This record gives sequence, structure tokens and C-alpha cells, in this order.
Amino acid sequence: MISAILTILLLLGIGYIARILGLFKPQDVSLLNKLVLYIFMPATVFYGIYNLEVDVSLLKLPLVGIVEVFLLLPLLILITRRLEGNLRGAYILTALFGNTAFIGYPVSLLTYGNEGLARAIIYDQIGFTISLTTIGVWTAKHFGRNSDGFSLKESLIGIITYPPFPLLLLAFILRILRVQLPDFSLRALSYLSNATVPVIMIGIGGLLQLEFNIRYIKLALGTVFFKMILFPTIGVILGLLFRLDQLSLKVLIIESGVPVMMSSVVLGSEYGLDVEFILTVILITTVLVLGTLPLMNSILGIFLPS
Repeated sequence: MISAILTILLLLGIGYIARILGLFKPQDVSLLNKLVLYIFMPATVFYGIYNLEVDVSLLKLPLVGIVEVFLLLPLLILITRRLEGNLRGAYILTALFGNTAFIGYPVSLLTYGNEGLARAIIYDQIGFTISLTTIGVWTAKHFGRNSDGFSLKESLIGIITYPPFPLLLLAFILRILRVQLPDFSLRALSYLSNATVPVIMIGIGGLLQLEFNIRYIKLALGTVFFKMILFPTIGVILGLLFRLDQLSLKVLIIESGVPVMMSSVVLGSEYGLDVEFILTVILITTVLVLGTLPLMNSILGIFLPS
């Protein structure tokens, strides 16, 4: 796992150095992100699920992810009650939602192969997407500019229109119906899928700002505890209760313990949360993941079935 994380950090470093050298500008990163969101990641999702042996029991994995969020939300609301609204919302958002795709996919793939990647995709595309478009959007709206409350319609539209999600459903359907796609199409999907990880990492590296806001360090350490220690611990406990298979439990540790999601900056900006705090926490958790994820994997691995 450490080797996988080092590989990712190297790719992040390449993206950061490329931006420093002027090979691309920060605004160019948006093009890379669009390529990932609308082409590479949908291809990865489709290819990973299409080649997976369909097992209904795997749907318990995203269910665990959803339950994790709902269990931690009341506690976070309680302990942040003394913070001002926009900082409170930023704290809750960053403590609950991680880079389950941009970091979770490559670490799962490099550590556990295609079977690990497929489980990471199911966790992210179902569990994470549902949680983010419901609890995530509600948090940003409620503690930000106090926009209208939770909207089930908006949440459902957000899930359905998230580019990789329709491909997830299509791949499941084709797999269940045993539809055999032509070799050339699968080869093209494989090429696109292979581009996902390096393009994602280089894009994120191009966005990183290596500077800290001292005022937020103490609060950020609290987020680190919730997101990278408590979250995977609760995940494994739930996973054991839900009787997940061993590989799913291992992928769950990764997906639950990844750094804060990059797109929380976009959500925070949209609803007036404290974006400076979000950027600080993203940087800190991205740096610390090299130590926290292998540590949590080792500790929690003791409790996994052999």
C-alpha cells in the first residue's frame, strides 16, 4: 500500500512541478478535470464493472458508506456548534467526504488489482454519490448562504446526471444480460481507463498550493482525526456487522480513509463556505495520507477475518 501511495504522490509531484515550470496554467487543469469526469472516469467505471462477476452482496459495500455518513453527521453538528456558519459547514463537509475516486481508485487498483478497483467504483459511484448529493449538498446549503433546504428532486437529478453513474448502471445491465461487446470497443475502453489515474493525479498536483494558514491548523487536525482515523474505523465495524467479504473490507479501509475530496472546493465556493479552510485541509490530508492510510490498514487489518 505504501508503494501505491508513493506512486500517487510522485504523479501529484509531476503535476505540481509541471505547473511551476509553466507547462500548463491552473486554468488548464479544468480541461484535464473535464476529460476525467466526462471521458476517462466513465470509461474506468464501465470497464471495471463490465468485467466484474456480478454479485448482489457487493451492494452492501456502498450501503456501509452511506450509513457511515449518517452516523457521523449528528456528532459533527454537535461538536462544531460554536463555529461560525460558513466555517462550520466547511468543517463538516471535509470531515465526511473524501477523494474516493481520485485517490481511492488508484490506491485500490495498485494495491488489490482490478477486483479492488471494481469494489472501489461500486463504493464511490453508489454510496459516495448518494451521500454527497444528499447530506453533502444539504450541509453546504444549510451552513453556507442559507439557501433553500434539502431537495429530493435536486438530489436525484444530481445522482442520475453525474457522468460516470449512468455508465455504472449500463455496465451492470449488460453484465447481467451477458451481452458480449466487440473486442475493439473493450480495447478502446481499456486504453481510456488506463489514462484515468495519471491524468487525475497530474491534474490534482497542478492545483496544489504548498502553503498553510496557521489559523486553521488546529481545526484541520480535528478533520484529520474524523476523516482519516474515525471514519475508516467505523467503516470496518459496520463492514464486519454487514458481513462484507475480506477484499471489500480492505477496500473499505482505503475508501473511508482517503484525503478530503478536491471537489469540496467547488461545493464550498458555490454555497459560501470557508474555502480557505477547505484548501488547508485538502493539503494537510493529502500529505498525511502516506502515513495514516497504511497505519489504519495495519491496525484495522488485525480485526479482519483471515
